[in-house]
Amino acid sequence: MNFTTFTRIAQPSAHWLLLALAATSVACASGGGGATPQPANPEATVISFLAAVRDQDMGAMERLWGSSSGLASDRMDSQTLEQRLTVMRIYLAHEEYTIVPRPTDMLVDTQAGEQVVYARLTRKGCTPTVPFTLAPYRGGWLIRNIDLQAAGNPERRCQP
Repeated sequence: MNFTTFTRIAQPSAHWLLLALAATSVACASGGGGATPQPANPEATVISFLAAVRDQDMGAMERLWGSSSGLASDRMDSQTLEQRLTVMRIYLAHEEYTIVPRPTDMLVDTQAGEQVVYARLTRKGCTPTVPFTLAPYRGGWLIRNIDLQAAGNPERRCQP
């Protein structure tokens, strides 16, 4: 996955938290499905997704995962969807995170119009940087791909 370089964001400011909360509130209020408005920028989408991971909110994760063609839940049976979201939730579990610029040693392939956001997770003393590839969808953004290999095994010790 390729990511574009973004300005470093330390822990989410009140502005970002309100933006993520608003996106989640709108998504919950609308009842899901293809009509759910997506966050207006890639960083807000990743912030909302990581908040859903932290809260173990599979419904919120589901509303942020898909491609430029639409939500993954519209093209996937519910059992497969739940299994994939569970794996993502386990691998992306974190105590905190920071949105960071693209590391010089990380390149990600993207399709036209896509963007990449990098999140540095803090988990059990480890700080893996994970690329999220986002696709534009209906004026917002959906997470198309997450490099879970970059997150590392959440049950193993950090690699030096």
